[in-house]
Amino acid sequence: MLLTEQTSARTTDRLAELGLRPDRPNAWSGEDLHLSIDGGWLRFSTARSSTAASAGLDSPGLWKPSAVGGRVFEVPLDAILRRIDDTGLHDQIDQVDPEFDDDQGDHPEVAMIAMLATWAVQTLDGNGRKGWAPPAVERLNELIPPAALSFRSDALLEPCTLVSLEHTLRLQVCLGRIDPALSDVRRGWVDRVVADARRLRLVRVERRGSGDAPAMIEATVDLTGAPAAIGEAMLPLAVDALRHCFEFLALTATIVGDAQCASRVLDTVTS
Repeated sequence: MLLTEQTSARTTDRLAELGLRPDRPNAWSGEDLHLSIDGGWLRFSTARSSTAASAGLDSPGLWKPSAVGGRVFEVPLDAILRRIDDTGLHDQIDQVDPEFDDDQGDHPEVAMIAMLATWAVQTLDGNGRKGWAPPAVERLNELIPPAALSFRSDALLEPCTLVSLEHTLRLQVCLGRIDPALSDVRRGWVDRVVADARRLRLVRVERRGSGDAPAMIEATVDLTGAPAAIGEAMLPLAVDALRHCFEFLALTATIVGDAQCASRVLDTVTS
């Protein structure tokens, strides 16, 4: 999505409130945060290291390690805007964004970018839970029918879990279990699968479990802290992203993590 001259100027005004200044068309930078819009995606990036609260699968928001270093927060802006238009969530924008003024010519994309930027900044260091609550369970069931939370890839079938707590909203699915008897060489391949998965947008893929706890490769999309209209618009998109991730990686993750699955390459060749 390319902003028009009018929407670009208004967006720049809104982003300046967060310390972001334009440095080229459709791109803004702050002290340690960069924002760009390209190919319908909004992409925040930072070289700032994760804190204890902002690292791991359960950290709030969409921040995740980048395949090229640092961290990224990526959102399908065009898809969100289309869904908001299709579902009538547009009417919620003026309720959650007090500066949005449709009568003065403000455009939905300006409000969306400003709200997404606020969400990204608030969750950068693992904050964003305080004072935030997910939609009611009844609304979640309307947005995501239970039948949509069952993923299949070849012979593999896995439930996608919707975690809705007081200050948390997250979707998660197991891509493959990690056998405790796995050799160091095979564990290196597990790390490779996780590293390669970082190329996938929106989805966060990491190991879960340590010590005696059951270990697995898990994929999540965490919408904690998202403004209401954005969170509701993104829920079905998050399910689609996780389903794609499962279909793409689950068979590989299952084979790599199974010590009983013999493979001359996986057992002798380092990743």
